[in-house]
Amino acid sequence: MKNLKNEYSKILNEYKISEGSIFSTIVPESEWRKQKKAEQFLEKYWLSKQVYEKHWKPIQDTMFIQQEKGLPYLKFSKKYEMLALRGGVLFEEKDFLQLQNCMKLVGDKYFVIIENDVENKSKPLIRVKFPVDISWQELMSGGVISIAIVEYDMNEYFVFGDSGAWGKYAANDYIHALDIVGFKKEYSTLFREVFKVPLEESAEISEWVPKGYFD
Repeated sequence: MKNLKNEYSKILNEYKISEGSIFSTIVPESEWRKQKKAEQFLEKYWLSKQVYEKHWKPIQDTMFIQQEKGLPYLKFSKKYEMLALRGGVLFEEKDFLQLQNCMKLVGDKYFVIIENDVENKSKPLIRVKFPVDISWQELMSGGVISIAIVEYDMNEYFVFGDSGAWGKYAANDYIHALDIVGFKKEYSTLFREVFKVPLEESAEISEWVPKGYFD
């Protein structure tokens, strides 16, 4: 427990609340200013470095290639089909519930959110693990930490489940913010139907995707 606290205390220090440094359209200010909420959230959901490297990093490494570079170099391995969605933040409630439905259907029990340090900023990186059936309200219950995970438009994240059937890369800090979703071919119909976008929006997103990205 002490080692875990040593890990996530760096996150708490990184996201200490100062005037004007945090803003949320989801979490009321009265809630995200409660630093104790952030600590309790990380105590419950923090993914230790040891467990991450033993159980989750191998899944991540088989899924993503050139992952340390971010877009336009980062892609899913050949085992996965990809689609691009408009990004900007990690989740909005509707997006999360759609993805949660997919996770349940492919048989995930847990999923993780792993921050990617694409610019070598040398800041502590967020690593958290959640049960697939977590509610949106619980996901947003961590005060400033929930805001940092879900609403920061500068952090980039890997999201994937224990099945290894799918993954998402939130390229929030790319030229045009994109979500790249990858999935094994047997789940193509599911993900393409759940994350279908209108033709006009799809055409705009296609212009934002790096040239030749899906080749």
